[in-house]
Amino acid sequence: MAYPPVEPGPPEAIYLDHAATTPLRPEVTEAIAAAAARAFANPSSPHAAGRRAKQVLEDARERILTLLGGHAAGRERDRLVFTSGATEANRLGILGTAEGQPGLLLCSARDHLSIRSAASERAGQGWIMADVPLAATGSLDSESLTMLLDQNTPGPRLMAVTLVCGQTGIREDIAAVATEKARRPGLMVHADATQAAAWEPLDLAGSPFTTATLAPHKFGGPRGIGGLFVRSGVVISPLVPGPQELGLRGGTEAVALAAGFATALELVAAERADTARRVTLLRHSLEAGVVLAATQAGFEARVIGEGVTRAPHIATIAIAGTDRQAVVMAADLAGICLATGTACASGSSEPAAALVALGVDPRLRGGAIRASLGRTTTTGDVDEAIVRLRRIFERMRP
Repeated sequence: MAYPPVEPGPPEAIYLDHAATTPLRPEVTEAIAAAAARAFANPSSPHAAGRRAKQVLEDARERILTLLGGHAAGRERDRLVFTSGATEANRLGILGTAEGQPGLLLCSARDHLSIRSAASERAGQGWIMADVPLAATGSLDSESLTMLLDQNTPGPRLMAVTLVCGQTGIREDIAAVATEKARRPGLMVHADATQAAAWEPLDLAGSPFTTATLAPHKFGGPRGIGGLFVRSGVVISPLVPGPQELGLRGGTEAVALAAGFATALELVAAERADTARRVTLLRHSLEAGVVLAATQAGFEARVIGEGVTRAPHIATIAIAGTDRQAVVMAADLAGICLATGTACASGSSEPAAALVALGVDPRLRGGAIRASLGRTTTTGDVDEAIVRLRRIFERMRP
């Protein structure tokens, strides 16, 4: 009896979108399940079950603050406000501190949409919003920053900084920000540390930051929870009033997710140095292989941010003569998960604002794709992704 030929199934997926989100770690899954079983009660309830949930919640908060280099106890205790994610934390960091008398609010093209939209809201309420240009290195231009802060504008001053650009992986020059903070003790600085926390230790108590945002799903933790670090003594107004979270965020806290958040940060802190070294080498291999494959197919290709200080995990490669959406769709059909930029801007027909601000040639930025690696990425993943992308470029050959 003749059997019909077996059709090949879809190629095994290669996940290269860790900057968007990361797989939940097994240890975190266990921590969430254990907390959900032990601390199922409302942490605001006065009975024994509620007190137990409250203890688990505060234990997670203290562990996270300690790992962030914050003050977790004493009169100078810093605060950690649990939020629904980084977007809410960024909005709380901007809108919660930009209250009262209008003043000057600085941000840049590298900042997440949640920061820029919050700044625009305040601009509609009398604040002066100004964009800080980017230097050739991709960081904030220090001369422009000084000039903008020196403006004779009445009222408070608040600026946002992105520690690692989600589009390019370029790190911010925090020394320049610290210099401005030292010159102006009243300057408020909100830091988006979402893409940085997995790859570098954050000594927030010793930093120039007034507030800082984290999201554990960027480093093997759960979705649906984020955190805003608030320095001791900083006055901040809630977006959602309520008695929870020291009055800074109303709503019953997600105790189990907070426990998962703390566990994920502990794991990443213990492995950070070794993982960063390994992922940096993988990123170099991926970049070299993709550029070579594109060049051999007749395309001009360039790594954005090559030669400047970047986080280990993000590789943005611009390929002239291609459409970034078409390349990402073809890669998806070939079993490769890539992105055209940050997840919140995926599908946009507009070029990434960070690439425009960097002055990347329009021929290149129209074909800019982002691959982002993580703890689970292997050498085999990188090698196979290059092979599959080479086939795609060959089919697109001009």
